[in-house]
Amino acid sequence: MKTIKGKSVSSGIIIGKALLFNSHKEIVFKENIDADAIRKEIDRFENAVKRARAQLKKIYNNLQKTMGKDSALIIETQYLLLKEGNLVDDIKHIIATDLVNTEWAIKEVEKKYVEVFGNIMDLAFKERINDISDVLSRLLKNLKIHKKDEAPEVENVILVADDIPPSMAASLMSQGKLLGLVLDYGGETGHTTILARTLEIPTILHTIDASRVIANDDLLIVDGLSGEVIVNPTPSAIAKTTIKKEKYQVYKDRLKEVIKLPDMTKDKHPFKLLGNIELAFESDALLSHGARGIGLFRTEFLFMDPNIAFSLDQQYMIYKSVAQKMYPYPVVIRTFDVGRDKVYDSFQIEEDEVNPALGVMAVRLFLRQKEMFKTQIKGILRANESGNIKLLFPMITEIEEIHTIKALVEEAKDELRRENKLPDKQVDIGIMIEIPGIVSLIPHLEHVVDFFSIGTNDLIQYSLAVDRNKDSVAYLYNPFHPGVVKVLMEIREEISKIGKEVTVCGEMAGKPFTALMLLGMGYTNFSMTPLSITEIKRVFTQVHYSYVKKTVKELARLSSKTEIEEFLIETMLKKYPDLFIKQPLFQ
Repeated sequence: MKTIKGKSVSSGIIIGKALLFNSHKEIVFKENIDADAIRKEIDRFENAVKRARAQLKKIYNNLQKTMGKDSALIIETQYLLLKEGNLVDDIKHIIATDLVNTEWAIKEVEKKYVEVFGNIMDLAFKERINDISDVLSRLLKNLKIHKKDEAPEVENVILVADDIPPSMAASLMSQGKLLGLVLDYGGETGHTTILARTLEIPTILHTIDASRVIANDDLLIVDGLSGEVIVNPTPSAIAKTTIKKEKYQVYKDRLKEVIKLPDMTKDKHPFKLLGNIELAFESDALLSHGARGIGLFRTEFLFMDPNIAFSLDQQYMIYKSVAQKMYPYPVVIRTFDVGRDKVYDSFQIEEDEVNPALGVMAVRLFLRQKEMFKTQIKGILRANESGNIKLLFPMITEIEEIHTIKALVEEAKDELRRENKLPDKQVDIGIMIEIPGIVSLIPHLEHVVDFFSIGTNDLIQYSLAVDRNKDSVAYLYNPFHPGVVKVLMEIREEISKIGKEVTVCGEMAGKPFTALMLLGMGYTNFSMTPLSITEIKRVFTQVHYSYVKKTVKELARLSSKTEIEEFLIETMLKKYPDLFIKQPLFQ
């Protein structure tokens, strides 16, 4: 028996046999071609593109049948990458200008995209290079006509691999017979991981050497709670795991019962739990976990494909699909939050950013490129046929920005009216509070905006001057810092005075301790990942709002993050001893 440690990204416990799959990169050599061979080489390339699109279309159709249209968006994105556009044109250009073989041109283009995406600090977007690499690898395989790129047949197995392309993961999962995933690498916000979480397939990443240690048909225990993979477990280990699995199922059943409870604390104080999504199909998981709408639809993913980024029609269809699926619940769509750690070829940022976190980003960037900004705004406005869409703008610094944005929204409405494409529905306009300087402007915004959302991740980062992604200073990033606690109290108080709605949509909203602190400050709307919703509801429905409010009021007199965190936890556990007991159930 051997135990391999990794990172759990999709919870659950499963026992089954291993199926080993090792992905590998094609080895490519540079070959020079004559000018008169360019047409022949481009024909080879175009034939490979046709085959790849046919393969992706087949995967898309299978995925759509088993998981729904929105789930198939991942493959549709790859399919669209192979339409006439930047990726295809770049490869043709290198073939024709450098006079090289198609394989070498593909690798040169991949190198370019890896470099661009590699400079993005945000993991959610850095990992989008996987989709491009996946498409390009498929092209390379299709250039070798005799070699097929088929996903292995699976029959109730645990797939073990160094890594797995998103398209192959989608193909395997659409068969409905994949018990679990164990990957040496992989991204926590990658498409493979998102699919696994949506389908509740236990998944362990970052095992480093699992694909070299595990052999085909080895019996495995994949523990998505502890992040462990046990290879060829003893009868005793199997017995313990079986008991743990049964207890986890009991816990899941309890959470299902929690979903049915009214959204109120023990003393009948109401709250609303919404979900954050990045991909359209994630809305399915929100509804099944009891969400009362989408509090944050991050749209940056759409910019991976310039065909979508510049297409009003394609954006319109995506937004409309999500809004209609969630109706009558609200859908808050945040405009593209790019810049800083998210850079795309779709945008031209003129100057080099010495400090991107303080530079051209989000609305600052889009107010320089108004036509692209207007395209997204028009797509959102046009999609509001069901009347439940709200429009949210990130990284607002001053009131002048809001006035400029609202003028642009009116221009977009006028253009849609002339085309007879503007639904007769109200679209509320809101801003994100992420920059501390905007807090003092809240009293002046009563007649300027309809609602607020608090991005606690950036608010903490900018309040404490800490890069939350940098290990050397990450210890300073803390939601219990007295300065953070006081600014959150001030925001709640000032927004209450002008009678506007506010939702907290950063990480604080999805963690029990910090969510309770926010509840005690008077916040009632919270937006989080789908998997956090039932756990936060479990906690909120076990407490009395009056007691939490009284406890949190005492935090203002404390002077350190340690004091605040310890006081909050100790006081709450004294009143509710079983409030945070979860993990011991599974030991």
